[in-house]
Amino acid sequence: MLIETLDVLRCPYCGGRLALVDSLFHQRTSEAIQDGILGCHCCIFPLVDGIPVLHVLPASTVARDHLQAGRPDLARRAMFGLDDDSQAEAFDAVASSDTATYRDTVEALGPNFEGGYFLYRFSDPTYIVAQAVARAVGKTVLGGGRRAIDICGGSGHVTRTLLDLSEVPPVLADLYFAKVWLARRFTAPGCEPVCCDGNAPMPFARGAFGFAMCTDAFMYIWTKRQFVGEMERLIDGAGEPGAVLIGHTHNERTWSPSHGQPLTPEGYADLFETFEPRVFGEGRLFGDVVAGGPLDLTRRDDQHALDTSPALTIIASRHPGVFARHPLTQPAAAAGELRINPLYAQQPDGDGVRLRLEFPTEEYADEYGACREYLPETVTLDRAAIDALATGRVAGDLVELVRRKVIVDLPKRYY
Repeated sequence: MLIETLDVLRCPYCGGRLALVDSLFHQRTSEAIQDGILGCHCCIFPLVDGIPVLHVLPASTVARDHLQAGRPDLARRAMFGLDDDSQAEAFDAVASSDTATYRDTVEALGPNFEGGYFLYRFSDPTYIVAQAVARAVGKTVLGGGRRAIDICGGSGHVTRTLLDLSEVPPVLADLYFAKVWLARRFTAPGCEPVCCDGNAPMPFARGAFGFAMCTDAFMYIWTKRQFVGEMERLIDGAGEPGAVLIGHTHNERTWSPSHGQPLTPEGYADLFETFEPRVFGEGRLFGDVVAGGPLDLTRRDDQHALDTSPALTIIASRHPGVFARHPLTQPAAAAGELRINPLYAQQPDGDGVRLRLEFPTEEYADEYGACREYLPETVTLDRAAIDALATGRVAGDLVELVRRKVIVDLPKRYY
């Protein structure tokens, strides 16, 4: 964790500032803290492998005790939930490898980790909408110099799309240590991960952020009123108005394979006290993205459109540039590396390769089958297109293949 990140951290229970307890075991440089104990008025919290753990759930307490005993290796194992010595040793071997991929590391965490879902995340229908909306709103309110936070952001897939929008690294907050650790290492290197509980007050200072977002997770939060109030508090600062984004939250009036505890459209709107939110049916935003843009945030969906939408996107902001039509631009070069979408089975075809869309499970096909709107069932790549992947440049035939997610811009060493 960067030393400067301490400026935005606060205890979630007493609200006090946090500082490194120098009298206890710690490892740090002049710029960052690797391991140690953070203290406030009421608590001490472990900082494990560069990640502050700002909750008092059992794993946090065990990790803190290991750090006080000078055993950061055991503290990390505790936060990963690796109780079996053989599994812990196998994971440590993968984690210390310079060639291990995201996929290798997820598999080393064991079958209980939801890794399969994340492997295909970069071309999921929910992701392409979240990415488009996050970039449109984030670019508008961050202005290249303000900080963003992705709350309940998992292993950083949407966080990654915020990295180039500001000189200040975005914060990724999630309850699960393994996910934010994976984000910093593979998915969104350069982000500042924080392990905290979304059902508790946020461990950050008022007005510390210009943009606070949560995608594909809000329906699982029980303390929704508190959560939204905290998002409003985090962007409540002087200067340019900020924005709150809640993306892909399920609608109580429709069915979903993973329903959670959703509200109605008006129920979500009533959570906001200091901002008047705008609620969008996600299907129309999805249509904008599939068509290549623009992303139309000027629209006001009627009640029928909202009631029949399985998922909703909610935006609250006083910034005059947010509720506009935003062009969907495509970078000329990959942020990571260009790879064939892992949803495609590959078969040699002369000098090229023939791709066939193949879902990993029936459950995945049921939940994410809308990707057929942009992913063709079959496609053939010629030798020129295959060779162009290594350049990282998005030009020529690759432009349309990248837009349709046949080719995806993945983090390095992803699979």
